Amino acid sequence: MQIKSITLYSSSGDKRTINFQLGKVNIITGESSRGKSALLEIVDYCLGRTEFRVPDGVIQDKVAWYAVLFQIKENQVFIAKPKPSESSASQNQVYYDFGIDIVIPEFSQLEPNSNDDAIITFLSSLIGISPNQSLIEEGASRRPLEATIRHTCYYIFQKQGTVANQNILFNRQEESYIPQAIKDTLPYFLGAIQEDRLKLQKELRQARRDLALARNRLKEAEFITKERVVIGQNLLLEAQQVGLIDSNFIAQDTNDILEELRATLTWEPNTIILTGNDKFPELQADVEELRQEFRQIHEKIVATETFLKKETSFSQEASQQLLRLESINLFKNENLSPQICPFCNSSLPEPIPSLSAMTESLSNLQNNLVNLEVSQPRLLEYVQELKEKREELRRKMQERELAIKAAVDEQEAAQQMRDTNTHIARIVGRISLYLETIEFTDENSQIRLEIERLEKSIASYEQQIDINEIKAILTSILNRIGQQMTEWARYLQLEHNDSPYRFDLDKLTVIADRPERPIPMGRMGGGENWLGCHLIALLALHKHFLERNRPIPHFLILDQPTQIYFPSIEAYLNLQGTISDEMIIDSADMVAVERMFNFLFDICDELSPNFQIIIMEHANLGNNERFQNALVEEPWTGSRALVPESWITKT
Repeated sequence: MQIKSITLYSSSGDKRTINFQLGKVNIITGESSRGKSALLEIVDYCLGRTEFRVPDGVIQDKVAWYAVLFQIKENQVFIAKPKPSESSASQNQVYYDFGIDIVIPEFSQLEPNSNDDAIITFLSSLIGISPNQSLIEEGASRRPLEATIRHTCYYIFQKQGTVANQNILFNRQEESYIPQAIKDTLPYFLGAIQEDRLKLQKELRQARRDLALARNRLKEAEFITKERVVIGQNLLLEAQQVGLIDSNFIAQDTNDILEELRATLTWEPNTIILTGNDKFPELQADVEELRQEFRQIHEKIVATETFLKKETSFSQEASQQLLRLESINLFKNENLSPQICPFCNSSLPEPIPSLSAMTESLSNLQNNLVNLEVSQPRLLEYVQELKEKREELRRKMQERELAIKAAVDEQEAAQQMRDTNTHIARIVGRISLYLETIEFTDENSQIRLEIERLEKSIASYEQQIDINEIKAILTSILNRIGQQMTEWARYLQLEHNDSPYRFDLDKLTVIADRPERPIPMGRMGGGENWLGCHLIALLALHKHFLERNRPIPHFLILDQPTQIYFPSIEAYLNLQGTISDEMIIDSADMVAVERMFNFLFDICDELSPNFQIIIMEHANLGNNERFQNALVEEPWTGSRALVPESWITKT
């Protein structure tokens, strides 16, 4: 990943693009307050930083969107972000485009289509950062950290206040938690931790689980083997009890037991035939129907017999009444007075019915008795028919109930046979397991071979992810980086350059190992030495990143590295034109400045075309041809600046 261009958009739709050369040193020089330092913050902002750190003033007032076009091998990624709203200091909306040859879009085309989190994930994957996890020492309270492209920003940016700082070496190192994040993620970026470490850890955990299960299986099998004779005899006895083995069989030794038990594995359950199962519901329905019909006929019989009983009582009473009324035949005179007794001619206290009325009652009673005599035989015959039909229904119900009982008995017999099959099957299963465990405990059995394989795999995984092994690899890498730093310290003529230089990961500083004691960067004298320590450490790291093909952006942005060579910061900030014209630093410092830039050019050429250096400077080495050829634009003086003057004057 290198920077192809940086583009600014005004709110009115104007566009300002700064193009950079890939694989080379790119220099932007000019007066103070021209926007040079803002370029670093713009790149950081477009690399997924939500916090907006572009300086207040003209840039924030006149620029609506900030964009960077990154070149990643043959692909390009265009990332643009709008400035935050006036009430906010952060913003995470992003417009991005990905392709081979991207045309920088116009302002009207900029609509957010992603966010910072997605861009961080996308860019991390694009530059080759694989799923990873930092190493955490045992007992630490912090959680493992996954390195992303945001963690590479410590090594690609050197702000004005950092580039020659004696106390901090990396970008944002003075902020809380950042030093620990650098210590946790740098081993991964250096290549001391395998790319597939997470995969190896997962496979190690799975192998350990599989090994524990295999050992448990073997332990159980070995226990069964120790008790093989007792268990085998018990299984033999159970098999004899259910008829699997002849009850007269007597085993002579363990082999006889095993051979007889193996013979039981051919057992097949008895077939269960339930012929009555389908008729059972039908029989129950028939019985219920017969019962209902039986109840109906029985009710008819009871009703009819009750009626006959009432008729018989009526007939007897009517006959008695008839006998009493027949006495009226003694009187022939129908004109008898109702007040005179026909027998004694005496007067009656109450009048009696007329003779004709009594004669009519007698006639009616005689007719009723005749009708009763006719209907009674018929009713008796009807009752007899109902009783016969009731007996027939009773017989049918008994037949159905016997059939139901037979079906139930058949089901009970089938269930008993099913239970027997289940019991025998359980015994056969235990015999099968017993025989299998006997085979598994053989010295050459599959389970022992599996345990041996898993143990070898676990040992291999543990060796690959062993922290001590990783620490050894990390120490070796840092030693090689230290050798390169020592060579470059001599070239830059840094203090203590006769002693080995090294990068101390624990303290995040540069150390010169003097024979009497180590000298850290903070205790070295002079800004030139502090600047030199920054340059040799960062460039040695980047050289290692490139040689090992590590997933780090291949550029380094330096903001005003020559400031330490000037007698005052005011003189440096007021610098105009070229150093040779101003004559504000002595010849020794001028030689050191020339040496520093030549060093940067040489390193970039050595790593070309895979490394890019971008430098923002007040100084302009007018007599240095390489410096002049590296200028991205004419020096930002007069009306030239990051934000065009036309944007400022436009209302």
